[in-house]
Amino acid sequence: MGSTLLMRKVFLLSTIFLVSILLSCKKDGKLSPDFDNGNLSIMFTDTFSIESTILEDAPGRTDLAIRHLLGVYNDPIFGVKSSSIYTNVGISGETNFGFNSTIDSLVLELGFVDFYGNNTSSFNVNVFELASPLSSEITYFSNTYSPIQNTLLGSTSYTPGASDSTLRVVIVDPTLLSNIQGTQQYATNSAFNTVLKGLYIVSADTAGGTSVIAQGTGAIASFDLSSSLSKLIVHYTDSSSTSLQEDLILNNDVKSYARFINDYTSTDIEKHLTNATSRDISRTYVSAMNGVRSKIEIPNIKELAKEGNISINKAEITFTLATGTDASPDEILSSIFLTGIDENGTSIILPDDPLLEGLDHYGGTYNAVTKSFTYNITKHIHQLVTGTGTDYGMFLVANGSVTTANRIVLNSENSAVSKIRLEITYSKL
Repeated sequence: MGSTLLMRKVFLLSTIFLVSILLSCKKDGKLSPDFDNGNLSIMFTDTFSIESTILEDAPGRTDLAIRHLLGVYNDPIFGVKSSSIYTNVGISGETNFGFNSTIDSLVLELGFVDFYGNNTSSFNVNVFELASPLSSEITYFSNTYSPIQNTLLGSTSYTPGASDSTLRVVIVDPTLLSNIQGTQQYATNSAFNTVLKGLYIVSADTAGGTSVIAQGTGAIASFDLSSSLSKLIVHYTDSSSTSLQEDLILNNDVKSYARFINDYTSTDIEKHLTNATSRDISRTYVSAMNGVRSKIEIPNIKELAKEGNISINKAEITFTLATGTDASPDEILSSIFLTGIDENGTSIILPDDPLLEGLDHYGGTYNAVTKSFTYNITKHIHQLVTGTGTDYGMFLVANGSVTTANRIVLNSENSAVSKIRLEITYSKL
């Protein structure tokens, strides 16, 4: 008898859940349960108001990045994006040059990893010497400026899509070569940094964020300075007139960082950042290179608490790609994260975060068929509604912002099609 009663209850609850998903909906802010058996009501709503706001990202720490970005790209939507690299140069042991030898040339090589932008177009690369070595005791961010010397050491034209994508710049500045060859062999990095204080590598096509390249041209390439392909090669002739070479290192033992410039002049993003009335409110934006993020707020979410004692069964929020914003060569940023926000306006992990619950729970993987991202925020919404969490909103941010240059345009809550959608299934206890 007890077993039969239990099965009937399970069947009843299952039926309530399935039918309510199909038929129940919250309209015009009113919550209307379809069923109430006296003990449990299961309801569904997808009409909560959502507000999105575009904010500039805070500078990111780039001196710990596993890759560094270099180049310039004039994005038709996001404007001019550019990145330069500052790096010390190290030695792997006592050098063989520097005593009774003649330095013939230096060749800087950087191991290519990936790119964003137009890989068939070229951009110019210039190399300068730093005014002083980077310090291992200092933290360097994506907006940090380090002084450089004005003498151009070398330059080249670089095309990321070339068959040999390694960046090579020949340095033949006679003053620098003379300083390096000196009268001693170098046993420590600090000793070598007295004659070569470091390198500043920058695209010649951008200055202060104002580009001379046309829209849709240029590229931003990523390089792995820890790769064996990244080095400064010293070509020299020893006392016996034998031509030799020695590799200097740019790996993790050597301080380096990247500096970003995002120029939004005359773009819709600039209008959003200045709250211009002419901004396109049907879109929201996220970009890497510490560009912009979207703040997502659900101002009336606590209205659910007025229904009494409830439990959130499932809450999912979906963002859909704005049509036509993924046209070549503008590959979308396919890795974006939804985070919480603390009282200081800083990103924090949500209780549904994959670090806590795993990706199967959290979601957030780009669906190439529906061109959308869906995030499970059930625990977060439950905490807000039941009063165990303070609501400061959420951030939609770029994952790997300091190592990639991609961006994405999403439909906002004001879009005429595929607007931001929050779906909540909950039980009234």
